[in-house]
Amino acid sequence: MKRLSVATALFFLVGGVAAVLWWLTRSAGYGLPPNPYGLTAPQEARVARYFADAAHHQNYQISVTTLHAWLKDKRPVLMIDVRQPYGQMGYQSGHIPGAVNIPLQWMGEELEATRRYTRTLPFVTDAGTTRIDRITFFPLPRREPIVVMCYDGNGGEMTPVLLRLLGYSAYGLKDGVALWNPALNVWPAPGTTGAGGDLPLATGTSPVALRPAATGPDVLGPAWASRLAPFFTRLNHPYPAGYAFPWTILPGALYAALAAPHPPQVIDLRSPQSFQAGHIAGSVNIPFALLGGNLNRLNPQEPVVLVSQSLQSAAQANAVLRLLGYRSYVLKQGLASWNHLENQIPSPHRYPIVEGP
Repeated sequence: MKRLSVATALFFLVGGVAAVLWWLTRSAGYGLPPNPYGLTAPQEARVARYFADAAHHQNYQISVTTLHAWLKDKRPVLMIDVRQPYGQMGYQSGHIPGAVNIPLQWMGEELEATRRYTRTLPFVTDAGTTRIDRITFFPLPRREPIVVMCYDGNGGEMTPVLLRLLGYSAYGLKDGVALWNPALNVWPAPGTTGAGGDLPLATGTSPVALRPAATGPDVLGPAWASRLAPFFTRLNHPYPAGYAFPWTILPGALYAALAAPHPPQVIDLRSPQSFQAGHIAGSVNIPFALLGGNLNRLNPQEPVVLVSQSLQSAAQANAVLRLLGYRSYVLKQGLASWNHLENQIPSPHRYPIVEGP
């Protein structure tokens, strides 16, 4: 009987230890995935602090009205348009006067440029044909702001993240060149969605308890340019049906994926108030500023879809998560393309554009 009591005690002791270890593991959450850029753990922690710092500076975004005022006042600024050269909405069909064209997949080479030179490169048109264009690369300025722009703000928001981490004074043009002039507008008309029809919204709060924001220095420094340059070539690859360049997922594809046996993790980066009013069912609310302190919520073995009202915050978050090794994507044009109630994109201005190289 005594032996039985000892055995029973040992059973409960071992079981109790196992339960404590299981609880600690669950409380700690997930670790980071293997890093594809050679970042050490302290450097990964530095990169993860980007969110809290960016949130204190309006996510390093400027509006088209602010940029227009800068140009009118002749303020020194470098404008980089990362759209493709050709196509109906390409750079040569219309762009902001003074903006230089370095297509997104070639921004890695621009990061490493130490002298001015020109390369002749092939680009695919909307018709599927190949055309040749001359792209000029040059050293980026250290003492003047850099404003990056694209169609709707996706590539134009990812790129400034890398530039900021390298120590540049970089900004994204909020909502892209689409708000500069109606001829460049790619956003759905008010009352419509990119999905062709409204997709459902859920209401209520997210039950996840969040950690405080991770704060502190987040700049890696200019020496990391060659390490981070492959970021831009890695996004230029064939995408499966429903996904698109650069690392986006279409609303209809996400809606179908959420009904599949193994749905992706959907992270809503908006405020708790916005999330409560309407969100994608099954999504988890981690406000943008807090994401760096709550990466333990993300399973590194599964894809992550990032959601914001348009796509600005999600695109920045995607850049950081990709640098950390996650398989992350952005909901294309955000909730504005999911349900017309979230389509709050303002009307474009009528600022001047130019065509051609």
